Amino acid sequence: MNTHVESETYPILGVNISACSKEEFFVSVKERLQNSDETLPPLFVVTVNPEITIQSIIDNQFNKILQSSSINTADGVGISWAVKQLYKKSVDRITGSDSLEKICAECAKLDQSVFLYGAAPGVADKAAAVLVARNPGLRVEGVYSPFSRDTNFDRLPVTTQIELQNASVVFVALGAPSQEKWIYANMHKLSRCRLIIGIGGSFDFIAGTQKRAPIMFRKTGLEWMYRLYKDPSRWRRMLRLPLFALNILLLKASNTTIQKTDTVNLPQKELA
Repeated sequence: MNTHVESETYPILGVNISACSKEEFFVSVKERLQNSDETLPPLFVVTVNPEITIQSIIDNQFNKILQSSSINTADGVGISWAVKQLYKKSVDRITGSDSLEKICAECAKLDQSVFLYGAAPGVADKAAAVLVARNPGLRVEGVYSPFSRDTNFDRLPVTTQIELQNASVVFVALGAPSQEKWIYANMHKLSRCRLIIGIGGSFDFIAGTQKRAPIMFRKTGLEWMYRLYKDPSRWRRMLRLPLFALNILLLKASNTTIQKTDTVNLPQKELA
């Protein structure tokens, strides 16, 4: 199923990052929400950070999914930095957390419903209540916290299947790459879905079960440092950040001319 949105892209270690601005992104979202043609596939949005690009190198299935998505936005500041290093261009950061709030606000205006899938038991319910309070008129078709990350749609409760199939927007909070794999496996079964997006730990931030980094950390690109401070067990995941930076700097230092929309093939020696 081809769900691509026509736009220029900047390949970063094999992942095509959209060049669209925040304004252009949300215009695309609004246009899709307003289009009632059920033969159109949903917009499949992936918010990309450096960890995702590294994972896509070692996970062929994940890489294939990222090639099939509609829009890959620059979530992590590392992606924006990489585009600047390799292409001398700037791209807007479009994060999952910020997108969730704005999409819900648009859904409330357009009378489009949402479904919240993922996170720990009870978290999505709390997040849904907060979102409804912030966006009067927002319709929540349902919430569901899976016991496993099984992608088999038919093993979900029948009521959950029906609620998912009735939703205009589905937010999936399983963490990458699990959430993107769930979306890829199931979006063809969501006949009324107009947009589907993986949003990581955003339900926790909305529900207040976890605190998002202070605005100072977010603006300076140091949100990862705050998260590491709050949860030292993330240090293994954080090791991918210097690996990502090293590969970008090696590409920049090479004599290869990198042009926008070209595919970047990462030399195997750079993964050592």
